[in-house]
Amino acid sequence: MKTELLDQLKAPFPAADHQDRTLPGGGKWFFIPWQRIRKRLNEVCPDWSVSYSDPVIVGEYVVVRCQLTLDGLTREGVGNDKAYPEKQTYGTPIERAIADAFKNAAEQFGVGAYLDNQEFVIKHMQKQGDGRAYAYSDMRQQIRTQKNRQPLKKAG
Repeated sequence: MKTELLDQLKAPFPAADHQDRTLPGGGKWFFIPWQRIRKRLNEVCPDWSVSYSDPVIVGEYVVVRCQLTLDGLTREGVGNDKAYPEKQTYGTPIERAIADAFKNAAEQFGVGAYLDNQEFVIKHMQKQGDGRAYAYSDMRQQIRTQKNRQPLKKAG
């Protein structure tokens, strides 16, 4: 695979393309929706192809494998989601597992790999003037300050 093609695939997405979800404990995780990844592939390597395994139920999860081929090179990703969610969510468990597998296969080519470093993501978004990153950065600082102010518990 050509270096130029890989560089285009690995490039960070514009700040506006990022979405966020709330993590347990109140933190946030910025991510790129699978539709934006598909758009990137269409722009950079329009002859890409994809195939999926049949979904398999493993314990409480539905699991799907994705094979993504770009420029004659194939990478695989595995995706999963709760097979029997407690509450109604967007899309079916199989659809969410497929999207997860697709994103994970694309990450094998470097697409969105930078998302694992959320400090980088926040700084990248701030450089582009994205207010969500500024607000979240302020919130994180407040949480750190509160934790540092808590008195130590005495033993015994």
